[in-house]
Amino acid sequence: MLRRHLLSTFAVTAAGGLAALSRPASAMSMEELPQHLRRNVEPRAGALDWDLLAQAGETRFIDGEMSRFPAALRSLHGRDVDIYGYMMPFREAPQHAEFLLGALQFHCAGCLVSDLSRIVAVRAAAPVEYSTMPVQIHGRLSLIEQEQSPLYFRLDGAKAA
Repeated sequence: MLRRHLLSTFAVTAAGGLAALSRPASAMSMEELPQHLRRNVEPRAGALDWDLLAQAGETRFIDGEMSRFPAALRSLHGRDVDIYGYMMPFREAPQHAEFLLGALQFHCAGCLVSDLSRIVAVRAAAPVEYSTMPVQIHGRLSLIEQEQSPLYFRLDGAKAA
């Protein structure tokens, strides 16, 4: 619940500066965007399936320990994987060493709260060229289990595949 509240607060704060909007920040959710703006990335052979990553959830008791991840995801921790998705950089630049990668194309802060299990934090080994089209990224997958983070996944040592 803390995770959802944290990002909801972020979205409300980010949207608060948009005084021209007469609707509340919750109206910025992906569910209410027109279909042509909700572009899902198509599955790609050799890349992790976003539906598999979407199995991450709130902390629960599994196999004798507390975890936010089912066994199918825990087996991927520390393994090199490819993920195909849309980039969301933190600033404007032609290349990025740190960015978010998601199953949905990002448009605003409201996009971040739609489904955190479909967003991966990326730390690239070398800057990756920005693209508005989906990109395939290769790196070591880390499940964010103990850290205070609203995200579930991080890809370290990543590079364009």
